[in-house]
Amino acid sequence: MASFPEPEWFLALGRLMEAEGELFRRIGYAETRFAIRVIADDSEKIEHTTGLEISGYQIVRALALDEVTAFDPDFVVCARRSTWQRMLDEIQRGGRPDLRHTLSSLALIGEELWLESPDQLREDKFYRFNQTLQELFNLAVKLR
Repeated sequence: MASFPEPEWFLALGRLMEAEGELFRRIGYAETRFAIRVIADDSEKIEHTTGLEISGYQIVRALALDEVTAFDPDFVVCARRSTWQRMLDEIQRGGRPDLRHTLSSLALIGEELWLESPDQLREDKFYRFNQTLQELFNLAVKLR
């Protein structure tokens, strides 16, 4: 089984997303291309970046990125490995992270998790589709 943040891990979440179709239809469709960046805990080294594209109610693309410019994401969600791991551990324990450790809460504070984007309107897609993104991550509880 692939592990976070490998593209195959996100594709497995995408299959669960399709299986949980009603949940995502209630939230509403999402149209966004974004990247997830994992930064080392003890340095500024980028460990891994995965590019993702959601169209409607499914992940249509997930790939490892050496460089994000050519992928042209709407936004990049950046956090240290320990921040990502804490969120995923909380999801495994309770099906969702503590409210202070959701994507939205962490991005609003901007210290542990932050967004990078070349364009404020494109960055706004993170906030517009945030519930879809969080529910996608919450599906990790079903990965074995």
